[in-house]
Amino acid sequence: MRVIEIKDVVKEDGYIYYIHHYKGNAVVEFLARKITVPIVFTIEINPLGIRSIDLEPLPRDLDYPVMPLSKALKEFIDQMDKDGLLPQTE
Repeated sequence: MRVIEIKDVVKEDGYIYYIHHYKGNAVVEFLARKITVPIVFTIEINPLGIRSIDLEPLPRDLDYPVMPLSKALKEFIDQMDKDGLLPQTE
């Protein structure tokens, strides 16, 4: 299993400047097939600059264990944020 990309990322309105809400579609490769999974996630930055990523529950109809997929998605999102690839404004 590997996360190929997260596309169609849209930043949602938020009223707290250190919490960012996003929606998008994750393209994930399982064995020899690719599937697209809708995701909703939040990135919160605490006063020390430590990033915390929360992922809303994934669809239950996935044919793959959720814990490894969630971990891989969070790592991918973290790297996208570090690289400046997430939208900053709407």
